This record gives sequence, C-alpha cells and structure tokens, in this order.
Amino acid sequence: MMALDRPHELLKPVKRRFIALTFFLGLLVELIPLPAGSTRWLPDLIGLVLLYWVINQPRRVGVGTAFFVGLIADVATAGLFGQHALAYSLTAYFALKRQRQLVMFTLGQQALAVGGLLFANQLIMMLARLLTGSAFIGFSYFLPPVIGILLWPLLTKLLLLPYRQHTA
Repeated sequence: MMALDRPHELLKPVKRRFIALTFFLGLLVELIPLPAGSTRWLPDLIGLVLLYWVINQPRRVGVGTAFFVGLIADVATAGLFGQHALAYSLTAYFALKRQRQLVMFTLGQQALAVGGLLFANQLIMMLARLLTGSAFIGFSYFLPPVIGILLWPLLTKLLLLPYRQHTA
C-alpha cells in the first residue's frame, strides 16, 4: 500500500530537461485519440503536471511557464485560443500563493488542494467558452478534477522516482 506521507529524505536536484520531458509526455497523452465520450472523465494531465512542478519547483516553474504551456495546449488541442493559457496561469498563481503550505501537507491533503485548483481550472475554461458563445456542456465537465484527486499521489510518486537518493 502506498503511504500518503511526504518523503523524509533528501532528493537530487531536478533537471530542466526532466521538467520539459514531463510536460511533453503530458501533452502526448492528451493527444492520444480516444473513443468519443471517454474523454469526459480524464483529468487534464498537463494541468496536473503543471501543478506538481509549481508546488515542488516554484523557482523553475511559475506563472510564465504556465502561460506558455497553456498556449501550447491551446494550439495542440485546437481549442479556444488562450483558454488553457488563462486557466493555467490563474491556477499556477493560486498554487504559488499557497506553495509553502502545500509542500507541508501530506499527499492526501495535497490531493484535495490540487482538486480544488483543478476544479478552478475547469471553471475558468468553462467560463471562457461560455463568454465566447459556446453552450454549457453539463456538470459532467467537472468530473475530471475528481479523477485528478485520485491520481495525484501516484503522479507525485512517479515524478519523485528519478530523484530519490539510492543508498547501497
């Protein structure tokens, strides 16, 4: 069983290439063609990865990175240009405002906080669509943050693996 506590060990420094690779892999996963309707429950993996790095590497990943990654997501998904950039920038800002508290939380507490940020992310994108004349999709649009809450501990453990000190 996976413990939901933060590691109590020193980690190796994170390389910028690894951060860029995680964003690239998140984008690739978002671009995988899936059957119609199955994407309604999938969380925003780029948003999850972004929140992970904003919380754990705030000096390297901030609002500017969030905006840039959001623009790339907008182009890649052929969505409303700027909606991801706006949503990611705002949620990154909110996460940065509470970053010192978030890193002290257990993974379970972090997952709930990240769920709130993912919900805000979905809400911002929905409002951007509504303001441009799109129809309301329905309340199932807010299911992905719930799945994101469940995936947060797994994502955290996976992204920490390359940086754990291996003692012999």
